[in-house]
Amino acid sequence: MLETVWVFENRRSGEERSGTLSASWEVEYDPMSDDYTPDEMPASELLQQWVAKVQPRYNNGLVPITWYVRGDEIGIFEFMPAQFRHIPELDIDFLTYFTLPENSETGESLKWLSLPVVDKLWNAKQAHKGGFIQEATGWKPGILQPFVYLPTLWGTSNS
Repeated sequence: MLETVWVFENRRSGEERSGTLSASWEVEYDPMSDDYTPDEMPASELLQQWVAKVQPRYNNGLVPITWYVRGDEIGIFEFMPAQFRHIPELDIDFLTYFTLPENSETGESLKWLSLPVVDKLWNAKQAHKGGFIQEATGWKPGILQPFVYLPTLWGTSNS
């Protein structure tokens, strides 16, 4: 499948940018993996440490997910528009800095729910920030999903 190339402008400079875009996700406290490599800490052990950290903080079981628009080859990593705002005062996102992307071939405007969600892995080949969750459980969120329900996720990893 061919990846869509999106075209948009920097709102300040008017500079045109183009490239592929994806949706990247971060579950609260998953950057704790930054202190390790997969050789030092297997995904299942990191998941246990993560659960121990988030369980007392989110006693209702709903752990926040934050979303980003990512364009690796063009240096884009901004908050995704149209996501649930866990911090209402944080009202900046991709559209603060850039115009709405358009398909380079058709001119059609981007629908945020159509972006591919990145896989975050934690193994000998790739060590993504927070990748231990997907690696240990097989789970990744649906695009713009605002929370993961911890008992469901933790139950998945213990089966």
